[in-house]
Amino acid sequence: MRLVVLALFPLLVTITACGDPPPTSQPDAGADADTGLCAGRPCRTRIATEADWAAVSVPHPADERCDFVEEAKFIAPATAAAALQEVVFQDLEAHRLHLDFMTQVLPEYFGGLSGQAYAALVQRRATRQYYAGALYRLTDAAGATTGYGFDVVVDPSWDEQLTEAEVSALGARLSQAFTLPLRYAPTTPDALVAAQQFQQPITHFPRSCTLTTCPDPATDCIVVPAAVSLCGHFSEGRTIALEYAAKTRLDLAAATLSFPRVDGTYPVPPLFTGGARGPGQAPITPVVGSAEVEVRAYPANNYVDRTYRQRLQIGAVTHELAWSLYLPAEGGGLLVAEPHLTGVPAAVMAPLGNTSNDEVALLSACAPRHQRWQVRGDIGDGAGGGFTIDVQYQPPAAGSGPLFPTAAEVRLGGQTATVSDYFRLVYAGEHHNWNNQYWVLFATPLTYAGHAVHGLWIDEEPFSSSLEQARTLDAARQPLEVLPVTGYEFAFVPGG
Repeated sequence: MRLVVLALFPLLVTITACGDPPPTSQPDAGADADTGLCAGRPCRTRIATEADWAAVSVPHPADERCDFVEEAKFIAPATAAAALQEVVFQDLEAHRLHLDFMTQVLPEYFGGLSGQAYAALVQRRATRQYYAGALYRLTDAAGATTGYGFDVVVDPSWDEQLTEAEVSALGARLSQAFTLPLRYAPTTPDALVAAQQFQQPITHFPRSCTLTTCPDPATDCIVVPAAVSLCGHFSEGRTIALEYAAKTRLDLAAATLSFPRVDGTYPVPPLFTGGARGPGQAPITPVVGSAEVEVRAYPANNYVDRTYRQRLQIGAVTHELAWSLYLPAEGGGLLVAEPHLTGVPAAVMAPLGNTSNDEVALLSACAPRHQRWQVRGDIGDGAGGGFTIDVQYQPPAAGSGPLFPTAAEVRLGGQTATVSDYFRLVYAGEHHNWNNQYWVLFATPLTYAGHAVHGLWIDEEPFSSSLEQARTLDAARQPLEVLPVTGYEFAFVPGG
């Protein structure tokens, strides 16, 4: 198994801070009152004690980063020209977003700052005057605090990722305001890839949240602590109609499956108990007695291949599911649970004897945790029409990145359709997330131009994220009229 190495060498990039809790709060025991910039404001300019940290931090929400337990945010000057030359730590309980904090708490510096101006001021190298980012309390697998980490908000473009020199300079600047043990802790895939090449500063990499211990330490296991589902994700090269036909949800029951650590094929109870596939949500049923785990060791490569297999029935067609269990060569357990399913390799299901891309289901998290992006535009229908499609997307360095629609709102002819059903949100990326197409299928039709509309079809230009056309769909998902759309964009949502 390829695991990211956890580099936790002692980088005591110390930072000093100062500030009061919000005016409505009582001062924390041991925390000095801020007599400077943050006096009477929900922020601090010095973090020197646990009490200082507690005054600005909140619990980190459950996600794929099990090494983060609490979080805070900071703003730091990036140039000598920046009007604010102090590092400021915002009280995250009072203001969750950087922009809200900046405009409402520090209006003398940032009053009236727009989202677009914020992006220029913070996210892009050519116009950056400030760094803005997050801070995290870091813990090991036993829950013990190992220090603190900082991350930085940048434009998601690859060429905007911070260089080693920029990270080091920011760490040195933060060290003037934060005296607890601190190191760089990037969170996005691009930043993690870049940081693997750094010599300094020492970087905290994610630890795996999908490994667990087994009831019998002499065996390997799969642990599903609570019932959960896997959903089919797009496969490059399929049309939007094929993606719709291939949509699949499989359900797993709570279970612990143990199996030997030596070569062989071992019958096990079935993990997958049912599900649904395609436009009619055809029921999926397990084939009795078909579940097994195959173990094959490759000592020369210090690698052990472990694969779970199970057959499932959809109508008259038998499908086989194969799931590679990425575990260390020495063994262990795979944890299958939210919010860490994004880090579990996809299971692959296809009809027996037919592995055509048209039929394959790539099954992963039903609530993936990547970056939040939005497809949005205005519809010139004279009634305030428009649409937004929320997606979880991870821009790739090359090829295709995972992209999964999670919700949509369509306003058309004075009516609104809100959609969050997995089977009614369809994405097709025909080549490297280009020529993207989306279907938003309504549970109840809208009325437009005198007829029923059952969905919206967004079709982008080949090799770009520009809109080629947007059309309404009939009950059979066939295109109707072309809609007049302006302001179309596929955009990253900061803080999402």
